[in-house]
Amino acid sequence: MVKGLYTAAMGMNVQAKRLEMISNDLANTDTTGYKKDVAVVSSFKEEYIKRLNDTENFVPNNGVIGKITYGAKVDEVYTDFTQGSVISTGLETDMALQGSGFFTVQTPNGVAYTRDGNFSINQYGTLVTKEGYEVMGQDGPIELGEDYFTLGNKLVVQNNGDVYVGADYIDTLDIANFDDTKTLTKMNDNLFTATGERSEFTGSIIQSFLETANVNPVSAMVDMITVARAYETNQKMIQTQDSILGKAVNELGRA
Repeated sequence: MVKGLYTAAMGMNVQAKRLEMISNDLANTDTTGYKKDVAVVSSFKEEYIKRLNDTENFVPNNGVIGKITYGAKVDEVYTDFTQGSVISTGLETDMALQGSGFFTVQTPNGVAYTRDGNFSINQYGTLVTKEGYEVMGQDGPIELGEDYFTLGNKLVVQNNGDVYVGADYIDTLDIANFDDTKTLTKMNDNLFTATGERSEFTGSIIQSFLETANVNPVSAMVDMITVARAYETNQKMIQTQDSILGKAVNELGRA
């Protein structure tokens, strides 16, 4: 019966973790380029149950009864990099990636990667993220020049990442791709760090568009309800086990 308590408690831990992840996904449904997380649930290793010091007709009977597991656990959490929908914004500093790949940005903690192409131009004429991180090109940060605002030339980004201001070529966006997305780790500010090798970007860049989060709010709400019910079921199992233990101690123990 005590094993039943532990099994139900582990089940509650699993559902609590899943509920936390789903809640975070729902909170980021309006975050540009956000990628949802998925939990991989597995069971603990099975163990054999054996009879100990048992006899049958004066003959030792210590064979295997069966197997038992101690419940489930969250074995892995991975990020789903499925492409989100793209929407038109009409802003020349907005960019969306079609296909796998990431914009490269420079942060105070080093190079990071993002799918969020909601960029702007700071007072120095540098292309930056919402947080002020510099967007990187092949030759460094994308510098449009301090006179960008006064000259009034249009920013043009071609499908291959070439950046122009008017007719002047500035640089080519540094788009990183990773064949093994498991080498990417989520950070704050919708960024990723990478430990794996980069590969060639084969997609395209769409200017004046943004990629939406790949979270379906309806599916997420259904999953949340399912998880909440599973959590409540494990709660009831613990209450039942506790009631049985109470009867075993208070009633059978008196007999």
